[in-house]
Amino acid sequence: SLAVAPGEILCLLGRSGCGKSTLLRIAAGVARQPQGRVLLDGREIAGPSVFLQPERRGIGLMFQDYALFPHMTILENVMYGLRALARTDAEVAAKRALRRVGMLDYAPDYPHAISGGEQQRVALARAIAPRPPVLLMDEPFSNLAKRMRDDVRDETVAVLREARATTIVVTHDPEEAMRMADRIALMRAGRLVQVGRPE
Repeated sequence: SLAVAPGEILCLLGRSGCGKSTLLRIAAGVARQPQGRVLLDGREIAGPSVFLQPERRGIGLMFQDYALFPHMTILENVMYGLRALARTDAEVAAKRALRRVGMLDYAPDYPHAISGGEQQRVALARAIAPRPPVLLMDEPFSNLAKRMRDDVRDETVAVLREARATTIVVTHDPEEAMRMADRIALMRAGRLVQVGRPE
C-alpha cells in the first residue's frame, strides 16, 4: 500500500523495469491492475468492480517526451486540456499557467522553435492549467542535459509547491529523488521495499 498526502511530492524511485511507470499508469487509469484498489480522496476509482475512465479522474499527466502537438502554438497546446471551458476562459487559464512557468512570451510560437527545457516547461504548464488535484510525472527531466535538468527541476518543484498539487514523480535517479521529494518510495521487482523522507 502507498498513500500520498495532499500537496505532497512523492518520488517513485527504482531501476528500469521495476514497475514505477506501470504503477503510474495504473494510477492514471491508462492501465488496469490485476488486483487491489486505487483510491482518490477516499473514493475507489479502480478495483474489482469499479473502473473510472482516465478522463474522468481529474488527474494530470506529464510524460518524458512532453507530447506537445507540433501543429499547435504553445498557447494552443496548453489550452488543449481546457476544452471543457469557454474559449476565452481557456485562454485566460492557459496564459496564467504559461506565466507561472515563465513561458508566456512564447505563446504564439510553435514547439519546434523552442529548446528542450522550454518544451518541458510548456508541458508542465499544460499539465497544471486545469488545476488537477493530482499530477503524475513519468521521468519528466530525463531528456534534458545535466545542467539544464537541475535548473528546470528546481523551477518545476517551485511551481508544484505554488500550485499545491499532489504529485507523483517517477525517476531512476536517486539524486533527483533526494532533491525534489517530500518522501521517496523505493521500488524493486514490482514491490515497494521502502518508503520514507529523503533524510
